[in-house]
Amino acid sequence: MKLVSVLASENVKRDLESHGIGVSSIGGVSPFKGESLTWFYLWLWEGFLSANSRKLRRLGIKVNGMVLNFSNMIVHPSHVWYAQGPPTVLLDNIKSQLTPNYRVGFFLSSQMLHKIDRKMTRRFSAQSKLVFANSRYLAKVYERWQVKVHGVIYPPVDCQTFKPTTAVPSGDYVVTYLGKETDFDVIQKALDNGIRIRAFGGKMDTGMRLLNHPNLEHLGRISDSRLVELYSNALFTLFPFTDEPFGYIPVESMACGTPVITFGKQGPGETVVDGVTGWRAQDEGEIIELASKIWREKYPESVRKACRKRSLMYDTSSIVGQWLNIIDNV
Repeated sequence: MKLVSVLASENVKRDLESHGIGVSSIGGVSPFKGESLTWFYLWLWEGFLSANSRKLRRLGIKVNGMVLNFSNMIVHPSHVWYAQGPPTVLLDNIKSQLTPNYRVGFFLSSQMLHKIDRKMTRRFSAQSKLVFANSRYLAKVYERWQVKVHGVIYPPVDCQTFKPTTAVPSGDYVVTYLGKETDFDVIQKALDNGIRIRAFGGKMDTGMRLLNHPNLEHLGRISDSRLVELYSNALFTLFPFTDEPFGYIPVESMACGTPVITFGKQGPGETVVDGVTGWRAQDEGEIIELASKIWREKYPESVRKACRKRSLMYDTSSIVGQWLNIIDNV
């Protein structure tokens, strides 16, 4: 088995190779240090000049046998393309949360970026026998772009790592994630309403104003073990977002037995069962109302059990089984 990537850190490469997975990197170079900007820069080069796929051929890296393409950055003939979202759809959805300089940049280049995105999507689709999306929401997005989607396979969550760590959660705080997809206005209002929040995540340039709020404890980047403890003892996870095709955080939270309050759209609208494993809101006003009510009134213990049960649908063992079934039948 071989993994081919535009970039691969030495730590990840060593870990994969220790499991018998060969790793080939084409050595993509970016002037940016941030993960998101690096990804976007390398995506642009493929879109403009097919730079990554050309470099793959020039380096003579062989891609033989069954080919699964999980990338948005290397167009290559494949048996299956796993389509995880057009970048311009994300940018359209999060543009109100961007810092002013990025918002202006996107406004000026939007038309060009949309053309590149649609062109690349057609190329990926044309060079793949089958296309699978990572949510029903994304399947509909691609179908609107005239891409035939053959099915949906959700991303996996390791429910042996993410599981409840206590039978008696403290429940004296709410957990949330602060990142580029976060709807910071909702977090601000929840804090102002007296909800005590512990937040994690290191990508939050547009949310810096929240850091001095007395009801917020920002933990930054944390380990998986600490995150599991954080989820397990929270009263609920508050997950307001601007764009989330799937959303690991709601499923990780449910795996730890903690319900989720989120919007009833996109990926979280598929994974969170309203009134059973959490609550889905239609707009900002409703999500604040729900969060304030649950913060005051709590919920029955049966909710936590339902969360854990629901999360097992997305467990690694189940998702890997779906992939193996597809591979066997291609």
